[in-house]
Amino acid sequence: MNQVPPYLDMAACSEAAPAPEHLATAASPASRSLLLNSVWLQFAISCIVGFLFALLVMGRGPLNPKNTDWLGEDGACHYIGWELLRQDPQWHWPLTYSTHIGYPVGESTALVDINPWMAIAFKPFSSVLPEPFQYFGIEAVLVYALQFFIALRLFRLLLGNNLWGVWIAAAFFLIAPPLTFRLKFHYTLSNHWLLLAALLVFFQAQQESPTAIRRFMISALIVGAAGFATNPYIAFPIALVMTATVASLVWRQKLSVRWGIGFLGLLATTCIFSAYAFGFIIAGGRGYGGHGYRNYSMNLFSPFDPGWFGSALLPAIIPRLEKGQYEGYSYLGAGVMLLAVALLVCAFTQRDKLKIPDRRWVIPLASCCLILTLMALTTRIRGGGSTVLDLDPHQFFSRFLAPLRSSGRLFWLPYYTILTVLLATAYRLIPRSRVNALLFCLLVLQFADTVPLRHWLYNGLHEFNPKPLHSPVWHQLGSVYQNLVVLPAWQCDPRFSPGRTYGYRYFGLLATEQKMRINSYYTARYTARSLDVHCNRLANEIASKPLSPDSAYVVTLAMAAKIARGPSGPGVCHALDDFVLCSPKTSFGLSPLKQVAGN
Repeated sequence: MNQVPPYLDMAACSEAAPAPEHLATAASPASRSLLLNSVWLQFAISCIVGFLFALLVMGRGPLNPKNTDWLGEDGACHYIGWELLRQDPQWHWPLTYSTHIGYPVGESTALVDINPWMAIAFKPFSSVLPEPFQYFGIEAVLVYALQFFIALRLFRLLLGNNLWGVWIAAAFFLIAPPLTFRLKFHYTLSNHWLLLAALLVFFQAQQESPTAIRRFMISALIVGAAGFATNPYIAFPIALVMTATVASLVWRQKLSVRWGIGFLGLLATTCIFSAYAFGFIIAGGRGYGGHGYRNYSMNLFSPFDPGWFGSALLPAIIPRLEKGQYEGYSYLGAGVMLLAVALLVCAFTQRDKLKIPDRRWVIPLASCCLILTLMALTTRIRGGGSTVLDLDPHQFFSRFLAPLRSSGRLFWLPYYTILTVLLATAYRLIPRSRVNALLFCLLVLQFADTVPLRHWLYNGLHEFNPKPLHSPVWHQLGSVYQNLVVLPAWQCDPRFSPGRTYGYRYFGLLATEQKMRINSYYTARYTARSLDVHCNRLANEIASKPLSPDSAYVVTLAMAAKIARGPSGPGVCHALDDFVLCSPKTSFGLSPLKQVAGN
């Protein structure tokens, strides 16, 4: 069981030499066995490694659950969604739905890119958790720990008893640039360990073991459900890998066609239920097609481009990727690229010894990666700053692909597959007497090359985030009102909403602090029904109906003029910190509005 099955032998072309004496004796047989086989010991070490690496790249501030000052832009959006879900005393179905966000119709906080399963796990303990409380630092530690741990299990399977090889290979995944890059923006999307888990399930299913099929089915259901409970950009690649696994097993006659189709049906049912339960299926099936498809894509040069922050060794190919192509950031790193070149040379010089891998697993996995790569490139393929090929100039077919609008993210699974193949192939092509030392040197090179990326992440997480709401009146609203209504709501058009670009952050954080429901919020997806309520009905009602006595209103001057002409009359709106606050119950000692500059 410790030896790699023949069909996993990706590129064996030379006999592995015995480990050099100084490496073989570096650890006793008992300790080597523990480090290779003890799942719990590996997990405990992975947790320590994850914490230390998160501390290195993020600093102490983000790891403090009570510290929310570092949360800017997307981070603030995720925190607002979690905090409003936490403050909702009711449980709803789907589990992430809340009336505290998107008031009065409510919204699924999963669409605000919180981590649904972490939020649901913490919500029952809201009464004992501190205020404020953010779990994103905890998630970063968990992400790094699980990334390292799953990589250990993957290479234990692929490399057998090579202790040093397993741990060195796993370290490449720990410092993977796409993972570090994601921790600046989206903490839920940094759960790349789930993609590694899908690859682990794929390779485990290829084993010649009487329990391989049963273990595959159970593992696939768990990983699939977890992926669909996390994020669509994690879920979709997992679904493709599991489909590729079934195709491989059917091809190898380990699974009949009927059983394969039946299992895929069970897997689809499980995943759809998980997606619905955690709030990813929008009622009525409308609202998925967000703007930005073909912009948030992967560039052909992305695997070789260190990005605008550069690298320690290589310049950026494109200093500023066009529009949203940062979503396709997938820099391999100098160490990995040098490894790829070395393996090409080795394969060419020893081509007479190369063994062809089993096509019954290579073709399904390669097809899965090809599909994801093409989807990441989108229907408009760009290389550098130019369009290489536009497959859909009139964007007829693009609208059907728009639900996965940030399609550049779909290259993550092919990226980790490439990394897996390169590292595993190195241990087949190069004798063990040299490969461990070589890969360790390349790991050091990779770490040094990506120093600018980690500096960029650290500095970005420690930027100053402005707080324009200075008046103590803002911090009294929750004692008088239950709801905070912003008109026009941010999602209607940020350019014309109070606070403009960062209005969702200013007033969303105010709502969480004052434990108020809020209508204005930022998410990647909105249903037609919610947009109609927030952008039409609420805006029109203030001219014909009196302001609700349980709501405080933050409005523009144009909206304030409508309120003054309506049933509420003049005198309910006041100038406050360059904003307009309309307070139907009390004036808080403020003078009636005359004019407000800058709005």
